[in-house]
Amino acid sequence: MKSLVVDADWDPRPDYDVTETERESRKAMNASQVWRDPELRVTERERPVPEADEVLVRVRYAGICGSDTSMIGTDDDGYVHYSAYLRLPNVVGHEFSGEVVETGSDTRLFEEGDLVTAEVTDYCGRCHMCRQGFHGHCEHFEQLGFTIPGAFSEYVAVPEKILWDVSSLREAYGDDDEVLKAATTIEPSTIGYYGLFGRADGIIPGDYHVYHGVGPIGLTGMNVSRAAGAGKVIAFEPSDERREIARGLGFEHVYNPIARDPIEVVEAVTDGEGADVHVETSGAVLQTYPVIQETLAERANVVHISNAGSDPEVALRELQGNSAQVYGSEGHTGQQVFPRVIRLMAAGRLDNLPIVTSTFDLPNADEAIHRAAERVDGKVLIEV
Repeated sequence: MKSLVVDADWDPRPDYDVTETERESRKAMNASQVWRDPELRVTERERPVPEADEVLVRVRYAGICGSDTSMIGTDDDGYVHYSAYLRLPNVVGHEFSGEVVETGSDTRLFEEGDLVTAEVTDYCGRCHMCRQGFHGHCEHFEQLGFTIPGAFSEYVAVPEKILWDVSSLREAYGDDDEVLKAATTIEPSTIGYYGLFGRADGIIPGDYHVYHGVGPIGLTGMNVSRAAGAGKVIAFEPSDERREIARGLGFEHVYNPIARDPIEVVEAVTDGEGADVHVETSGAVLQTYPVIQETLAERANVVHISNAGSDPEVALRELQGNSAQVYGSEGHTGQQVFPRVIRLMAAGRLDNLPIVTSTFDLPNADEAIHRAAERVDGKVLIEV
């Protein structure tokens, strides 16, 4: 079967303290400190055979995430930009949809022909963190497309416990091809959903939401905010193309933060009340946090989702004076996040199809990755 594989040299930086676990597993906890000179190629691999607790899925569509592009982007020394968990070589890709073709001997939730998507993090269910309900912080985790083979491939084997049926989307989309295309946007939608309702506390209908960065995570998050009853959704994005996509989704308050002063914009749009919810999805924290701190409503929530490459100065007095709180949010595992997002999509309250702006076939998957790295699209898909 054809698969898109990323490989690189294991070459830890001289000042990086490689743990014994990292050395033995070849799973870097901070890939940007270890993996150097990445290569991207479409290659032939053996079709996986599902383990007893796994389901084999024939992939139909797979979306490209910023984390995928950061695995091939490098700094001046050749180290990848991606700064979280990574084992190479590996088939990348974790936003996907497809059809069940085979089930393991110890599975019971799915059968051949089911339309599905999946979470990213496989968890053990037995460690200290899992037993507290924090499956996303499992001490023995693996991640599709990061540490185990992912979805930029004709087939992917997925642990049953992180797989979800998406057949209910037929209520909103009818045609199975449209269902599967829309289902690839579930995973990025859950990132924003988890940040807003799994991590933050006290976000309620009528709140003013401000998004800093409207790439795929920002765009899907804005859709989630609207579906959840935000009073107004305001967004800042320097890319002309992405601002147009946001406006095409029906969002009125979308601005170029280079051309317009974001502080003045928020003050004007909220009639001086400030933002009840700030969502940081850009990673440009040196630019966004001064805006966030100057435009906090009383008891505002700041939801930090992006993987920033630097640390901003944080004015604690501004946060304290407004009784505000900052929530770090990473991933989406657990808390029924996936099924709830699927329900919103099935009900027609969350439609991300207009975000899909480019589609490539699998033999040209490397071209698709480079296209996504240009940061002008909404969502780039690979069609298998």
